Amino acid sequence: MAAQKKLEAGSQYEHFDKDGDGVVSDEEFALERDMMRADNENQKEDQIRRMAWFALWGLLIYPVGIVVTDLLPFSFESTSRLLADIAPTYFVSVSALVGAFFGAQAYQKGKTHGNGKGK
Repeated sequence: MAAQKKLEAGSQYEHFDKDGDGVVSDEEFALERDMMRADNENQKEDQIRRMAWFALWGLLIYPVGIVVTDLLPFSFESTSRLLADIAPTYFVSVSALVGAFFGAQAYQKGKTHGNGKGK
């Protein structure tokens, strides 16, 4: 059996040593790695969720923006027309983004928790 590596005092890897014996075992290292992966996955899901909510708010605010630019006394006549012209493309692309987000969430939930059918 190979000699175990001891941690130096004040080592940057001290937080890996869960039982405080001064040795980072394979189990402790694997546990820390799994915790880091779970944390990274959680952060990734949070960012995707924020992106979807931002897109949904954009879908709600975009029509209001068209009306506001049309009503502003100092805006050009073409401003609201141009915004209205790109609206279909905007709505289709953002709807696809939001639909993909919710579809992926439903797929992951079904994959993780099973589909409720017995085998």
